[in-house]
Amino acid sequence: MKKTLLFASLISLTLISCGEKPSNSESQEVTHASGDATSANSVAVTSTKTTTSIIDAYLAVKDALVADDSASAAAKSADLVSTLKNYDIAGSQANDPEELERLQVEGTGIAEKLGKADIAAQRESFQALSVVLKDMLKIAGTDRTLYRQYCPMYKGNTGGMWLSANEDIKNPLFGSSMLTCGRVEETFAVN
Repeated sequence: MKKTLLFASLISLTLISCGEKPSNSESQEVTHASGDATSANSVAVTSTKTTTSIIDAYLAVKDALVADDSASAAAKSADLVSTLKNYDIAGSQANDPEELERLQVEGTGIAEKLGKADIAAQRESFQALSVVLKDMLKIAGTDRTLYRQYCPMYKGNTGGMWLSANEDIKNPLFGSSMLTCGRVEETFAVN
């Protein structure tokens, strides 16, 4: 009986930390931090079309990882690498072109690793790329509102983040195994 109670408690804690409610109708409703944009920090970013192709390619890779489709993620990563390499820093009119160039080079190197067929390696590279792209878009701007989402359970509970065009959590770091684990932590609002 004690083991069953302990196991049930651990399952409930896991669901709560991922932003989900227990599905058992007899369970008590749990209050937790929601993933809505109103509770997240808002960051004003410059409105620009110069990053549109990068964002589109990044979101295509994210969607493939959400769907657990390693082959599609690898194929779509080629577009992402190309758009990052061809990004025109001079045309962006960013206030820190040196940092933007450093992020472009770093992001391209990470994006090239997404071409591997191993989905675990792709997810690790995608999380690293997400951090770089977040910093890049804060400097270069974006053409749409984006949401920085975070899952505390990724990589042995050290956590991981990604960007999304929607507030709804669709976790590319876990895919179908923990699809809704996460929360919105920051909103990139276009000026």
